[in-house]
Amino acid sequence: MESTAIYRKPKKRIAAVLGLFFQPAGMLYVARPGWAAVYFALALIVVLGNMFALRGRELAGAVIALLVAVICAIHAYRLARDYRELLRRPWYSRWYSLVGIVAAFAALVFGTRAFLFEPFRFPSASMAPSIEPRARLIVRKWGYGNYGTYGIHVMRTGMWSEVQRGDIVVFEYPEDTALSYAMRVVGLPGDRISYYNKRLEINDEEVQIRRIADYVHKDRAIPSPQYLERLGDHEHAILIEPDAPAAVPIARAFPFRERCAYTAEGLSCRVPEGHYFVLGDNRDNSRDSRVWGFVPAINIIGKVQYIPQ
Repeated sequence: MESTAIYRKPKKRIAAVLGLFFQPAGMLYVARPGWAAVYFALALIVVLGNMFALRGRELAGAVIALLVAVICAIHAYRLARDYRELLRRPWYSRWYSLVGIVAAFAALVFGTRAFLFEPFRFPSASMAPSIEPRARLIVRKWGYGNYGTYGIHVMRTGMWSEVQRGDIVVFEYPEDTALSYAMRVVGLPGDRISYYNKRLEINDEEVQIRRIADYVHKDRAIPSPQYLERLGDHEHAILIEPDAPAAVPIARAFPFRERCAYTAEGLSCRVPEGHYFVLGDNRDNSRDSRVWGFVPAINIIGKVQYIPQ
């Protein structure tokens, strides 16, 4: 015998709550898959808009998202109210189907963030001008062997994606792996890195730089001298403050510290196997491998693939 539950009207309050917190599910609950697709597209537009068009204006993005949620809740409530009681409810509108759909969507999001691509927010100015403070980063994780998201480590495997000089990588901070940093790789395993008088040398070859237009900060009136630096196939801008001291401030104790020599003019290090040497592009306003040491390969989360402007 066919269950009467498949003919039962959707409850208005449940429809409104689902519409408020998960808009596509609210529309599926009232058997409107077309509207579910519309609200899913709107939610996607809001997320992408926050990352690209509204960077630095998070409040505006939150207001837009809240407005869409409220509109959907009201819409779902009215559709549930006007639902014809004798209309057969499709399979996707029943509670167990909705639970399965939401769980599948959550698993898809979790898997994408854990294994493929994940957005990060970069809070500091240590990578200016390449990465502005509070910028969002899209990080490719597949192939780097350190998989997880939302603070949950899923698995660690061997790294098979190649890390190259000039790559910007996101990694677990060696002194506190709960923190994620983003820096530029300048030294590979076995490299000899020298940074004396603010000039970078790799394996006794000086990295060439050329002066370009000064960098104008958003939070201060005095610009900074800006240079173009080339590392392998990567050409990127760096900042060097002429009045800042060349010596590294307060180098800490760290693993393989004996591989580095510090002087009043800078330092030189031999990068150990399975580790990398990283620098911030804002050379005189960055605490990086010069201060806290090498980045173990197992700490690398992924490579910065895209920086929304």
